[in-house]
Parts: sequence; structure tokens; C-alpha cells
Amino acid sequence: MGWNTGFDRIKEERKNLGFFKIFQSADLSSEHMRAFPYNFMSKISKKDFSYKMVIRAQWGKSWNVEVSKNTRYYYIEKRGWDQFVSDNSLGRNEFITFIHKGKMIFNVHIYEQNCMEILIPRNLLSMGSSSGIKREEGDCSYKDVKKEDEEIDESPGRVEIKIRKKKTEETKTSKKKMLNKKVKNGMERGESSRGVELKGMKKKAEASISSKKNRKSKSKINKKVIDGVPEFEITIKKSYLKFLAIPKQFVDDHLPQKSKMFTIRHPNGKSWKVLCLVREIRTIFSGGYSKLAREFPISVGDKCTFKLIDTFEFVLDIPKKTREEIPFMID
Repeated sequence: MGWNTGFDRIKEERKNLGFFKIFQSADLSSEHMRAFPYNFMSKISKKDFSYKMVIRAQWGKSWNVEVSKNTRYYYIEKRGWDQFVSDNSLGRNEFITFIHKGKMIFNVHIYEQNCMEILIPRNLLSMGSSSGIKREEGDCSYKDVKKEDEEIDESPGRVEIKIRKKKTEETKTSKKKMLNKKVKNGMERGESSRGVELKGMKKKAEASISSKKNRKSKSKINKKVIDGVPEFEITIKKSYLKFLAIPKQFVDDHLPQKSKMFTIRHPNGKSWKVLCLVREIRTIFSGGYSKLAREFPISVGDKCTFKLIDTFEFVLDIPKKTREEIPFMID
């Protein structure tokens, strides 16, 4: 299955322009190393050409780099190129293909000296802290990244959590104001004993509010834990076929705070390895997820339930009737 998928991808990408480079231990920052092949650039149309280039890895990371030109050829600016080389720890005789997807966006495939393709970043920590990297998936350009980040918190579950939290805070603030007002009135009348009593009442009321808050908090969590198995549900939009953002509350309660590989299983037993990528803004299913979406398959409008059955293992369930209930959905 894996061999067929790789072969299909290569067959599909043969339709696109591309070139390759071998990253030996010599000077990887030289202008010659950063140059585009002349024959390649001669086939790029004016419509597709731009002096801003995006290099996109298989696990979803991308690098925005500048393109310049001298009297002989076009080349990539040193700053962005060095960031790409450093983040991927290149220089060990890697064979790398650059496939042009249009608008100067390139998908890269990195192969080690043993002919195996690298599907997971070599150093997750260094890549996560790199300021020049932006998240990107599918056929959207780097300009769409900010838009995706703004849209991701608009899921029904996230909105519901915000509304409940706001109501709880408003109720707590209102009760505190009433108690403070009673204490103040008692003190102004000089009723010292009454003031002490009101203080005691205030403490009891605050303890009651805290207890109710804890019970509500537990109630929220229990709604997401069915028969002892944590789960979250999400309705698929078009962008979710390339990568999937995991609800923040679920991440905080149940997932590790470092990027890890997870196994996601079909109810019939088939499984896929997917990278759970932890970022400052959000946590997403990245490398390997688009393959899962194709083969499961996942469609726009599906209501997907992810059940965490083990520390690093999910079962994905999609009820058959959901596709009939949501016939059309706008991304």
C-alpha cells in the first residue's frame, strides 16, 4: 500500500516542473548551491514567477525565502536558504527534489543516503522554535496561513466553551459585588459584629462559588469522557482534509506538550502513523494526516469522533448518517 501511494505521488508530480539538488558536506551556502537550473527557470511563465518563494516539507512546515538574480542566473537569498538547511540538518549527502506547484511554491522531498525519504523533521525542538517558519498545508500559499489560524477557533465546540466560561465569570462577578456591597453597608453603620458576620458569610459564599465552579468543570470534562475514554468531535471543512487542529481544551487535558507520533486506527483495524505537532498557537495532526484523510476516507461535512484509547493512540469513528445530515458545507 505504501509503495503504491508513493508511486502514485511520483506519477502525479511528473506533471509539474521540478529539479533536484544533492546536499554534500561542502559549502551549502554558496551561490552556486542556491542557484536555480537555467532550463528550469526558462520554463516558468511570467504569471507563475515571483521573487518570493515558499519551500514546503512533507510534514507541513514551510520556509518563506527571497529570490534574486545576477547576470547569469536566478538564486535563493542566503538568509532564508540557510534557515532551511539548518532546520533540516542537511549536509549528509541528502538527495532533495523541488517540485513546483505554481506561484513559486515548491514541495520538497528529502531522501537520505540510504534512499529512504524523511517524513518527520529531524529535530522537532529546533524547528518549533525557528522564527522564520510558518505553518502551511495543501495547495494554499503562505499568505493563507494567518487566515487558517483565525478560522480554527470557530468550531462549534470551541464557541460553546467560550460562552459557558463567560457566563460562569459573569455570575461569579455579580455575586461578589452583592456581597461586597453588604459588607460595606454594615461597616458604615458601625455594626462591627455584623461586619464580622458578613465577612464570614462572604467567605462561605466564595467557597460555595468555588465548589460550584469545580463541579461544573468536572461536568464539562465528563461530557468528553465516554466510558473512561477521552474523545473530541469535529466537523470536517475543506482545509481539514490537509491537516486537523485539535481543540485546545482537549490538548491541555489529555495530550503531551511535546510533538509526538500517534497511531490513528480505523474501527476495522487499519492504522496510520500521524505526527501530532505542538505549536504555540495550536496543536495539529500534520505529517501523515493527509494520507489518512485520503485512505480512510474523510469527506467535507463528516462528523469525526477521535477517541484516545491509549497514550499515543486514537480510534477515528465517522457515523454513516452524518454525510446525509450535512449535504453541503462552506469552508
